[in-house]
Amino acid sequence: MGAQELIGKKFPKITAYSLAKTEIILPDMTIGKVTLIGIAFVRSAQEMLDSWSIPFEDKFSNKSNYTYYEIPMLDGIWKLFRSSIDGGMRAGTPYEKHTNVLTHYGNYKDYTSYLFINNTNYGYVFLLDKEGLIRFRGIGFASEKDLVEMIRIAERLGE
Repeated sequence: MGAQELIGKKFPKITAYSLAKTEIILPDMTIGKVTLIGIAFVRSAQEMLDSWSIPFEDKFSNKSNYTYYEIPMLDGIWKLFRSSIDGGMRAGTPYEKHTNVLTHYGNYKDYTSYLFINNTNYGYVFLLDKEGLIRFRGIGFASEKDLVEMIRIAERLGE
């Protein structure tokens, strides 16, 4: 089974807390919206996620049937430093984005396996349709070609 077989699969359930301190359950809370979800495991992947999310938000942030979530995933000992890590992220993230940044603490092996994530040094994005099904996956920095494809798919899904 390869990454291409992700297309059409339901995005896995992830329960996490946003920087605004609200519980978010994905993909349940995205039903009815076209959603881009960015996942990173290392700080250096942030620019990779931004290369996808900024064009997505530029195009769709003014439309109510589109949304974006970013999920830093931290496992192991990091859970002990949760309040300090979340505080640092809150300070470094514009206030209006606090509801869109979710932190997941704990074992993420099931997610990496399900989503065919084999290198946690990269950022990954998943475009979901209004039912929470994966319709596009991007890895690393967005190329112009991939951005055009992702935006085209998102526009079609939002109709």
